Amino acid sequence: MSATEDQSGGSALRVCLFGTYDRVAHPRIAVLEAALREGGVEVVEAHVPAWPGGTDEKLAAARRPLSPGRLVRLARTWSRLAARYRQVGPHDVVLVGYFGHLDVLLAWVLARRKRRVLDMFLSVYDTVALDRRTVDSASLQARLARLLDRLAVRASDLALLDTGQQVDFVTGELGLPAGKLAAVPVGAEPWRFPAGPPPEGGPLRVLFYSTFIPLHGAETVAKAIRQVDCEEVAFTVVGRGQDRAAFDREVAGLDGVAVHDWVSYERLGGLVAGHHVVLGLFGVTGKAWRVVPGKVYQAACAARAVVTADTPAMRAAFDSDEVVLVPRGDPDALATALRELIKDRARVAELGRRAQARFEHDYTPAAIGPRLVELLRPRDEPEWVRPPRFLLRLDLVRRLLPRLSKHQPVLEVGFGAGAMLEELAARGFGPVVGIDFSAAAARLAANRLARFPPESRPKILRATLDALDPMKVQFHSILAFEVLEHVEDDRGLLAQAFRLLAPGGRMLASVPAHQHRFSVVDELVGHVRRYEREQLTARFVEAGFEVEELWCYGYPLANLLERVRRSVTRPPEPGSREALRLRSAESGNLVPARGLVKLLVRPATMTPFLLAQRLFLGTDRGDGYLLLARKPPSA
Repeated sequence: MSATEDQSGGSALRVCLFGTYDRVAHPRIAVLEAALREGGVEVVEAHVPAWPGGTDEKLAAARRPLSPGRLVRLARTWSRLAARYRQVGPHDVVLVGYFGHLDVLLAWVLARRKRRVLDMFLSVYDTVALDRRTVDSASLQARLARLLDRLAVRASDLALLDTGQQVDFVTGELGLPAGKLAAVPVGAEPWRFPAGPPPEGGPLRVLFYSTFIPLHGAETVAKAIRQVDCEEVAFTVVGRGQDRAAFDREVAGLDGVAVHDWVSYERLGGLVAGHHVVLGLFGVTGKAWRVVPGKVYQAACAARAVVTADTPAMRAAFDSDEVVLVPRGDPDALATALRELIKDRARVAELGRRAQARFEHDYTPAAIGPRLVELLRPRDEPEWVRPPRFLLRLDLVRRLLPRLSKHQPVLEVGFGAGAMLEELAARGFGPVVGIDFSAAAARLAANRLARFPPESRPKILRATLDALDPMKVQFHSILAFEVLEHVEDDRGLLAQAFRLLAPGGRMLASVPAHQHRFSVVDELVGHVRRYEREQLTARFVEAGFEVEELWCYGYPLANLLERVRRSVTRPPEPGSREALRLRSAESGNLVPARGLVKLLVRPATMTPFLLAQRLFLGTDRGDGYLLLARKPPSA
């Protein structure tokens, strides 16, 4: 294969690695680079090392970005980085390496016409305020950290984190848009951590290497070590950080513990190879619930047994027979697990083999490469921009989602560009199925959902609702946003939805309000009708539903925008019933004045209108209805 062709025979993707990243302190960039090359990508680099103090120094700069000394250093660094960038030649994508929250702002200036992807990896706010707790979560520094997270994602076309749980956190806690986030596992470098048999004979050799931050739960490890002291086990502990002094006090006087400040990254693979077991993380912070540390992948790569905390992120990454999982923050459970491994060396070896097999299948650069390349590749489809009406509805839908069954099957009828499927997947709903007969909708949604791993990715069906047989499939939640008004037989569609819904399940739907407002805009997008409050309620009651909520939303912004659209929209050309059907199919994928919407619709501009509409939900002043209905448990 030539250097200018990818594995599909087309033009190769060219990616510029950009930033002040440190390949030794943070090997994540090396894994991503290797994954790109494995995927047939041509890689160029614009790199200036600038942070001898590592992550701690970068976090300090992020907390105090206006420090005069740091501003001078940053200006000098960025000047050199900009000069390097101008020399890299043609490329399609700029990938800003971790920790690049500041660097991506420069990339936004230099590469406005390129696809910019930030390896975000972590939230600055989460790290300094919630995990390490070096600043108060209500302090100005914490607010600056949140602002930096938001600015970094806003300056990116896509931001990468390491797990789906991390994506859920930054969408929920920080309000970052799910459409601009994706999960790519940390992985490891196989050439640095080659697989091999564990050491023969002697005590069980256990390795714990750490930066001694609360995430790693060093206190839990220390107390477990004290419990198994004098048993047939030897510990090697490597690292330094904020919890190291407390760790040293706990293990003081124990003979079977060798403690080192650090070893070079070049020697780390050999250190792992010289042990039977590697300890992961055991902290009780929220972040510990959401991440899989690099040392777990490194140990699995080297075919070493892993003992680590039992968390959703870990269970998503490895099966329970591939690693040993213990409760977080529980030294007794950790000590018990170690005693069992001391007695069963065959299991230790088998755990290493199984972890290594999973690593080979899912976490090598070659395994990560295809998904990473797909995420980085510029989209052929025009970007779907969330219009104001969608955001007004989404704000209210998010208030109702907790009333739906999160871990039961969900169906969205007429998914359009896939934005709500994405929202559901990002919030952990599943399994999720979307059904729509539009080819364009299927393409847009498939692109939008590509960032999710296959096991949590919503399934897309290109069909109409009658393709689903209620005798074979049941859903606990059904969503239908801006669908009923397109269907002549809306009673028939609701009857079909009622049959597909499990007893006690709920349906969440939205429709345009007030028939007297029916206009050329409705004709253009294929509406058959608009609804009145009593009419909409009657349709659902006739189908057997119990209406729980009915809100009239959008006032005053949606009303104003609809008036503007009516004034500038020309009536559609007369056509057949099939032409109306096609206009209906594509209506959810169209955003008028896309560029203007993208420019003007931002959190600062939308927030007042999101708050204002809540004051009028019980009135009929808005431009749309949002309804939540329930199928009786006895139905």
